[in-house]
Amino acid sequence: MTGTRPEADTTPDASSAADRAQTFLDWTRVNSRALTVGAVVVLVAAAGYWFYLRSQEIQSANAEKALMNAKQSMGAGNLSLAQSDLQKVYSRYGSTTAGVEAAMLIAQIDYDAKKAQDGISLLEKLSGSSAASKMESTIRGLEGDGYMQLGKAVEAAKRYESAADVSTHENERAYQRSKAGRAYQIAGDTAKARKVWTSMLNDPTAQSMAPEARVRLGELTAQVAKR
Repeated sequence: MTGTRPEADTTPDASSAADRAQTFLDWTRVNSRALTVGAVVVLVAAAGYWFYLRSQEIQSANAEKALMNAKQSMGAGNLSLAQSDLQKVYSRYGSTTAGVEAAMLIAQIDYDAKKAQDGISLLEKLSGSSAASKMESTIRGLEGDGYMQLGKAVEAAKRYESAADVSTHENERAYQRSKAGRAYQIAGDTAKARKVWTSMLNDPTAQSMAPEARVRLGELTAQVAKR
């Protein structure tokens, strides 16, 4: 009995698979240059992104170090040097969290020097920037402090309310709302002051300031009774 050689599979499925494989090989040979270029582009983009992230990390680290040095000058009582150092941090690293914090400290120094408008103007430049996003509530609250120093209690109250609106922390939100309530009372706007204190008294998330809310509402009631 003689052996027989197996015949090649000529079924339609096998033929179709062979055709597809050959087509892919032909396409790869024709487009090999384009594939190489595409791979290089992907690698360059990945390297560029890594370099960007690394640069950001280095910049943030340098900003933190510079801010720490400025704070040391403040701690030593040398406000003139501290303000100069903080200004350098803000000018060079304004797009970082440390740069934003430096600007906030500059504003507080301006307030202490009775230059409230300078401090407010600087804070308003920060507000809304991506670097300041995590400190937005504090920044708006500081703006309110500046307006209080200028004797503009209504404007201050609006800033405090805005600070409360963007805060993600219950205690901070309640604190800013309480400052708004006090500012409205100082401005003589008893209707808005009462609205703020009443809303806080009825808000379960603002109970940290509920005792003051009761006192303030009592004061407002007494004022009405005297008239």
